[in-house]
Amino acid sequence: MVITEQIDNGYRLSLMPNSSISWQGSLLFLALISFPITIIGITFFFYGAPIILPFAGLEILIVGTALYVVFKKSSKKEVITLTKEKLTIEKGRFRPDSVSEFIREWSYVFVEKPSHHWYPIKIVISSKGEKIAVGNFLTEEEKKEFVSSLEEIISKYRADQFI
Repeated sequence: MVITEQIDNGYRLSLMPNSSISWQGSLLFLALISFPITIIGITFFFYGAPIILPFAGLEILIVGTALYVVFKKSSKKEVITLTKEKLTIEKGRFRPDSVSEFIREWSYVFVEKPSHHWYPIKIVISSKGEKIAVGNFLTEEEKKEFVSSLEEIISKYRADQFI
């Protein structure tokens, strides 16, 4: 998902992967799956088959772990802030884990074409020899939308520069 917004002194582009379900929805799904599994396990226990209980617990644990891993991967966020002076890239989950600042005039945005048509395109922001890939989790359409938003913002800054 690409969200472009104008802020006081520039533009902010927020990049997030598409999330099909919230954490609360995942917990509700886990509870709805755990309830019948637990009932079946307890029923088998009372009918003399206690070996079912550890496997039922293991199944619930595996589904819960899978939901956690999917949620953790879908909670990534990248924020690119463009002002007249600098370009800032913040990457993290709930708060910025890494922050990179570049001088805007010395920064370049590259769209690396894949060697084969089934590989995804790669968007790289470069300045002074440092390269940072952004939006790896975006779909191809979202990457194109992100690149067109960046081109539009950069063209606005270039038009203001020569006035």
